[in-house]
Amino acid sequence: MSAFHEMKEEITAFFNRNLVLKLFKWISVILFPLYLTLAVNYLSFGNTTQLYTLFTKDIGSFAFGLLLVWLAFLFFAAVIPNLSLAALVTAILFISFSLVDYFKFAILEVHFFPWDIYLARNASSFGEFLSTIVIPESLWEILFSTLFYCILLFLLAPKISMKWRFRVLTSPLFFVGFILLMTNHTVQQGLSPFLGISSEKPADQNTFYAEHGFLTAFCLNFGSVQNTNVPQNYSKSYIKNAFEKYLPNQNSGETFQNPDIVVVLSEAFWDPTVLNGVTFSDDPLKNFRKITKSNPSGKMISPTFGGGTVRPEFEILTGMSTSALPPGNIPYQQYVKKDIFSYPRVYKNLGYDTIGLHTYQKTFYDRAKAYPLMGFDDFLGEYDLHAEQHWNSGPYITDETIAEEIVYQLEQPHDVGVFVMAITMENHSMYQNKFDEKDKVIKVSGDNLTSQQILTLENYAAGVRDSDRALKAIYDYVMSREKPTIVLWYGDHLPTLGDDFDPYLATDTISCPTAAQWSEEEKHIMFSTPYLIFTNYDTGRAYLADNQSVSPFLLPALMADYIDAPQCLQTNFLLELYRTCPIMSKYYNFYSPNADKTKREQIRELHELMTYDMLIGKNYISEIK
Repeated sequence: MSAFHEMKEEITAFFNRNLVLKLFKWISVILFPLYLTLAVNYLSFGNTTQLYTLFTKDIGSFAFGLLLVWLAFLFFAAVIPNLSLAALVTAILFISFSLVDYFKFAILEVHFFPWDIYLARNASSFGEFLSTIVIPESLWEILFSTLFYCILLFLLAPKISMKWRFRVLTSPLFFVGFILLMTNHTVQQGLSPFLGISSEKPADQNTFYAEHGFLTAFCLNFGSVQNTNVPQNYSKSYIKNAFEKYLPNQNSGETFQNPDIVVVLSEAFWDPTVLNGVTFSDDPLKNFRKITKSNPSGKMISPTFGGGTVRPEFEILTGMSTSALPPGNIPYQQYVKKDIFSYPRVYKNLGYDTIGLHTYQKTFYDRAKAYPLMGFDDFLGEYDLHAEQHWNSGPYITDETIAEEIVYQLEQPHDVGVFVMAITMENHSMYQNKFDEKDKVIKVSGDNLTSQQILTLENYAAGVRDSDRALKAIYDYVMSREKPTIVLWYGDHLPTLGDDFDPYLATDTISCPTAAQWSEEEKHIMFSTPYLIFTNYDTGRAYLADNQSVSPFLLPALMADYIDAPQCLQTNFLLELYRTCPIMSKYYNFYSPNADKTKREQIRELHELMTYDMLIGKNYISEIK
């Protein structure tokens, strides 16, 4: 240590020899926030092209992030006070957040949002994802260059002498400025005109992050976490006038047979054979196709891609629209804080038992807290299931387990019936090196595919094949039982099969990696997942949306209509929405092509109003009699 101290003293003495060298020391300090802003955004972008564009063409967005870094640096410099140590702490803070963004995007093709902080308690569960990621050299270069810069500042940074009164006065100012800039929507709106940026968040968050950089986009999102605007015209009288016409017919449900109801969210369940020029040695969805020949089926237009399971899940359970909430939202964590309307609660009020099942951590996305608030009697996670846990060479409990647990729950005594919501996990990403060869029974080929793309698709095909087999097991059991039963099986979103929508691009399934630039046909391909509904009895009614594409929030109402469940106001409204515009995705500006635009916008606004009222507002709808 003494030798190192002597070296530091010699370097300090050298740079104190003349004004030019002294000036260099201060320049190295002043440039550090600039370097850190560049480094943090580079980690998020993963390339210099987007960083150059941000620095040259979107300078206002870059300046916003730079100001944030400066405020943090000045705060730590005032508190410590040591410029090199302040630089190190500032670097750790911002680099850590940027790394979280990098790894999250690598796993899910979705950026790091402020509300993801709620997932910190589940951080350990991401270890299994991280083990499959190949860390590029550029990431190590940034980490080592940042460390080198901090060491350089340790050797060069001039000592600063601040009286404690000055530190007590300035440190709170810098801290408050940092917090306000990062989180306060009003402050952000005030700065936006001067910096030439918009504080309004678009539906496509990937484009938003690409245009503004990680730091600025993250902060602007932070400003909207608790800033869900009250919809125009929101009042008790307006709600009553708008929705009272959807009050239920008191004679509805005359042919309702109290069937057991099973809803299965099959993780990333999708048909990979739609990829252009790709051949599979066997059909991974052979059972699904066979069942759909004699049962209603269609496409569900997911509000998300590659991740965000919670959004289509929430929409199907509640009939609400996540498009009414800030982009990237996690409803269970942000908004489900009290008892809310849900279809499980509707059936619970009819005497049903209500049970949620998941072959993963039940605390993830705060499901364990949210499910009781949606009317579930119980919610079972991976360690609570009664069925034997089945494993293969992949990292997750297989879908065979969830199929057996569903059978177990259906065989238990229920006074009226049971509503089961089951969430699978086996087919979750990552797909690069997921299964051993013995489990990859479907071989993939394609002229435009690399060896890594083929390997990824073979891993995905193995998982979705197992999901398809679990579907058959549930189907065979249901068709063998006497108790009337209905099952809704759906995929929540398409899988993330590689960086930048690879191999969707490689197979010309889409023309570019930017969702905002996709054609209507490309949007339909990239957001539609298969679903089917089957029963073991004659409901006496036709399924309204057979072979059609619909938004997920319509499925519970369509299913209720199919089994002639007693009407409720929400079901009647959603059926009217279905008749007006069955595809409604404001996030991606994707709607049913033949819908009347005026009527579409009117009923979309009503749906968002209904969502706000039941989830965030005063729940005036429940008072309409």
